[in-house]
Amino acid sequence: MTDSHEPPTPGSESPVFRLGLREAPVPHGSPAVSVPIPRAGAAREVAESDTPATPARDQAPDGPAPLAVIPSDSTQPAAARWPSRLTVAALVAIAALVVVVPLRASSTFLTDVTQLAAFCLVFAGLWLLTHRMGLLSVGHGALTGVGAYAALHAVNDFGLPPMLMPLAGFAAGCAVGALLGIPALRLPKAYLALLTLSAAVAFPIVLRQLDGPLPVTLDSEFIAPTWTGIAPNDEHIWEFWIVVAWVAVAFWLLHGLLTGPIGRALVATRDEPTAAATFGVSVYRLRLAGVSLSSGLAGLAGGLMLIPVNFNDQFQYPEELSIKLFALTIAFGSTAIGGSRLIMTVPAATVLVLLPVWLVDRPGWVNQGGWIGFLKSEFFLYAALLLVAAYARSRRARAVRLYDA
Repeated sequence: MTDSHEPPTPGSESPVFRLGLREAPVPHGSPAVSVPIPRAGAAREVAESDTPATPARDQAPDGPAPLAVIPSDSTQPAAARWPSRLTVAALVAIAALVVVVPLRASSTFLTDVTQLAAFCLVFAGLWLLTHRMGLLSVGHGALTGVGAYAALHAVNDFGLPPMLMPLAGFAAGCAVGALLGIPALRLPKAYLALLTLSAAVAFPIVLRQLDGPLPVTLDSEFIAPTWTGIAPNDEHIWEFWIVVAWVAVAFWLLHGLLTGPIGRALVATRDEPTAAATFGVSVYRLRLAGVSLSSGLAGLAGGLMLIPVNFNDQFQYPEELSIKLFALTIAFGSTAIGGSRLIMTVPAATVLVLLPVWLVDRPGWVNQGGWIGFLKSEFFLYAALLLVAAYARSRRARAVRLYDA
């Protein structure tokens, strides 16, 4: 039996509850709205507390009023939709590369690809912070170094098994992120960016004071089991698969978290924090948890980066790294380039890791002087990506305004 309610009388205006990018019209006389508040493209649930409705079969007549589901663009709920063809094709291509690349690539190139896979987690944390929560961080390079430092000393000083050392990096990243977020989130959003930028500048100095000027080597090795059939001199293949396994599990858990009520609540705190607080969402605590999780993903990536290189050094985490991470997140997180989804982490990490390698292998390209050399420089290429992202966002904002008009 379907629910029914009386339509508003002619001339009366239905109150509109604004949250997110779309509007959910509330029937006349129904002041309550249910939680969680969905994103654009999800089903809208509106509680009808005062309007007469026919009770369901398994509901008592004097029970709470049922929920009227207002579908949005599609009649199928968002949780039940299949992934898009582009997403499926990208996942299949990534899976094929994971199998083929280690068997055919050189050890040097495979080490770079292993670092690329670890950096995908850093970009995932920045994507969560920037595009899901509306916050800014210019210090995720330093948080990656914090995770690497904690993971290395957890193995060297406390005897943690090397296969579990990324967990130490994750815990350290979460703790430092929470310490940065506790004061910064009580102030306007720009203060979090300023505080993380200060951490990015100070971290190489602090690491030099803690570990000294020389690199610190990991007192462990990653030897492939005999059942893998990997030769002892091909340990880089085993290290690559270890990192990819950690990254896959982390992405699976993060995707499940963001597609549930917590993910919708994070979007609510970004778009309408006052409305979210009205419906019982602790905006400050949820934002603090999101900042801590984002920092933890960077720390987890730092622990994974130790696997292919087996040492930690202050020069691996300069402040320029944090700026590059932020710039690529903004560029590839735009709707036109990266689709504002987790899949954007792959092209962003590819540019971050492989672009410098490509430039180093072409000294004639980089060493040209004048305007030609400037146009071929790495930072100009980053600037070009940001300009393309800004143009794409302006076009999308203009299309949204025309649609609303």
